[in-house]
Amino acid sequence: MSCTSPAACTAVGGDSTGTVAESWNGTRWSVQATPNPPTAGETFFEGVSCTSATTCTAAGYYDSTGRVLTLAERHSG
Repeated sequence: MSCTSPAACTAVGGDSTGTVAESWNGTRWSVQATPNPPTAGETFFEGVSCTSATTCTAAGYYDSTGRVLTLAERHSG
């Protein structure tokens, strides 16, 4: 999880459908869309860093036909 203020946090991870990201606005959590690679099997974010309330980069991994590859996605705005 990364927070730039008490009302701006992002948490990441994964579930059976792939990567997961949620944002906190000080009142409630909201699910954010996270595209997964088309050839991905298991996909998971392991960490996130936010430089502002609207700009975050998440990093993790995905399995593509038996090879574990690095995954990084950036959300801006």
